[in-house]
Amino acid sequence: MRIAVCVCGWVLILVVGCAPRSKGPSPQARREAMQDWARQGSNYRSTEGFQEARWGMALEEVQALFPEAKPLNRGALHLQTTIAKMPAAVNLGFLGGRFVAVDVVFLEIAEIRESHQLLRDLLSQKYGPPVRDRDTADEAQRRAGKYRTATEVAITLGRPGFSNSGWPQDGASQARVDVRVEHPDEEALLQARAARSDFKLWSRWRTTESHVKLTGLKSPNAASIVIEYESARYESEITRARALERQEMVKDL
Repeated sequence: MRIAVCVCGWVLILVVGCAPRSKGPSPQARREAMQDWARQGSNYRSTEGFQEARWGMALEEVQALFPEAKPLNRGALHLQTTIAKMPAAVNLGFLGGRFVAVDVVFLEIAEIRESHQLLRDLLSQKYGPPVRDRDTADEAQRRAGKYRTATEVAITLGRPGFSNSGWPQDGASQARVDVRVEHPDEEALLQARAARSDFKLWSRWRTTESHVKLTGLKSPNAASIVIEYESARYESEITRARALERQEMVKDL
């Protein structure tokens, strides 16, 4: 028996909703961390950072941990290394001589979704579930009313009782449920097709000490993955520094 069910996004919401998500640090945890930072003052050293380096370390301390790193300017060190068995360029950022941020750019990406998923899994082991995930290709497919069946969803969820073909092993309950949107918008369909080869992936984490963003970009001719780490303790200083940088850039126009 074939049962047509015209719904918009329910099953997809179920699929996405099954992945564990973190809400990030609570307001109380944030307040307690800020009080602790104030008590430490200039002696602040985070429990987090990048590899062995910790937020708040002096440039000289970080340089000692990465002797191969070369100065980019007064506020950054650069090194080439291997991370998660992939070649990467790493920029270590400083404000007022203190370690506050890192950018990791992966230089050779064979398959962006597999590489992004690997890094997402590794970062989740370190920081817990991400506070947010985005996939612009998936979003475009949802807007276009991507055709899904209940059996496909069950496979995605890993629900027991389904054979390798995707059909229930119990023949008496072989009912197929179609989930689709009637009359999808033509423009949305075009965007969904384009998104197959031109999309962005985001995953973000927040702890009391760090903000981390994993970004994957795919275009028809290129692919890139970047991890951005920032100190939560120095968030306001980083924001001010960016604003000042933009003001200097405006002078060039």
